[in-house]
Amino acid sequence: MLKRVEEEEDFFEILESLVIRLCAVWEAFIEGEMIDCLNIDCSKYKEELQLKLPEHPSKDLCEAILIGSRYLDFKNVDDIKGFAKRILPKEVNPFKLIKPATARRINELYVMRNFLSHYSRKSRRALQRMYQDVWHLKKFRQPGDFLSSYSGKRLFHYIDALLDAAKQMRKIIS
Repeated sequence: MLKRVEEEEDFFEILESLVIRLCAVWEAFIEGEMIDCLNIDCSKYKEELQLKLPEHPSKDLCEAILIGSRYLDFKNVDDIKGFAKRILPKEVNPFKLIKPATARRINELYVMRNFLSHYSRKSRRALQRMYQDVWHLKKFRQPGDFLSSYSGKRLFHYIDALLDAAKQMRKIIS
């Protein structure tokens, strides 16, 4: 049975956990899209790696050559776009369709995720810079407190950005 969240601190912690979860789901989505795109056309990546591959390798083979025994790790949307541009032909690269405004919102989410994952001084400074530059906040706020402002509308800005990016990318992969 679900309990009602009555403590503000618990609510903030739930929101912060959601940031980490959203980024994890986004990264799994990105990984799946890259695998699907390679499955459609791996010619550019095959050339870069100098591999002999079938025209349409299986998704398992695409995953093996793309990821191997590690995982894809991107710092922001530009990192994703750069990697995709390097391995995918233009015709099957949905990442290039992510609009700059959408990318900026997703990058902000990554900044929060990095702070919540590391609590380092560097990640705190990056988060504070983002608060100042984007939201014009002078005082540092914990991400849960920040996201709960304006009846949680800030959180939905980030969720909408992830959904918008997926919709923009769907113009190529469907």
